[in-house]
Amino acid sequence: MDMKTFGYLYYKARGYEQEAILREAELNEEEYYFFEKNLSSVLAEIEESRPQAEKIGADFIRLTRYIYERESDQAQNVARPDAVKVRAGELVSLPAIGKIEMPEMSLHKAIEQRRSLRKYSAQALSMDELSFLLWASSWARDFRSNERMEITLRNVPSAGARHPLETYVDVRNVEGINAGLYYYHPIKHCLVLLDASEAKAQQIFEGCMRQEMLKTAAVNFILSAVPYRTVWRYGQRGYRYLYLDAGHVGQNMHLAAEAIGGGACMIGAYLDEAMNEALGLDGMEEFVIYIASVGKKPAE
Repeated sequence: MDMKTFGYLYYKARGYEQEAILREAELNEEEYYFFEKNLSSVLAEIEESRPQAEKIGADFIRLTRYIYERESDQAQNVARPDAVKVRAGELVSLPAIGKIEMPEMSLHKAIEQRRSLRKYSAQALSMDELSFLLWASSWARDFRSNERMEITLRNVPSAGARHPLETYVDVRNVEGINAGLYYYHPIKHCLVLLDASEAKAQQIFEGCMRQEMLKTAAVNFILSAVPYRTVWRYGQRGYRYLYLDAGHVGQNMHLAAEAIGGGACMIGAYLDEAMNEALGLDGMEEFVIYIASVGKKPAE
């Protein structure tokens, strides 16, 4: 779903008149009438689902209480999910974790100075700095696998060490790495090139509702969730833990960005359909859950 499709649906479903929709969604009349002809069923579905959507938050909390819990798939000896999804593509090596230069800023100072940063300088990140950010947020320091259980241990906490999050890296300005969309392999500590086109970068920008910091950041981290990795052990309550885990990663990302003389802004405002499409995700078995733009601080 692109911004124009979203805009039409968003304003039409809220009762805006044609003139207002044309203006707010930045449509011409031809586009408007195309949507009128082809999106009536989508609008009907939105209208039908609205009563459920209006109370979904309360229902989510109520129905993921332990009182409703059934025996988990793990307890029923259902085959365990993999800890990391298989990816294919050109590999890009990163500096080894044991050899990267770690920042000297104290934890106290990083916490004290941390602010959401939306404006960045034109300074590139080094490969060491990118490796440090990934070390702090996504790297797997240990991998354990057998027939019954497969887990990774990382520098962020996760319920049951399930670590259901995958990391995609939208490189914009990193020394020694071409711009493009990459997948970060947390065990091999390398990037897998997915798409180096400018069209993909623009698709991500559009999917994040044209927030300017996406364009000026040195790198944008896109976190997806693979819910069954957690649900396998915890049932539907595991969906609660997805968002807790994402928050853990976000805080580490903030502090790590501060430590390298940069900053981060965590992004929850994005078009789910557009971002899942940009990453080739189905939106159910894997979906975008959190985004972070990171760059160096501008000169004062």
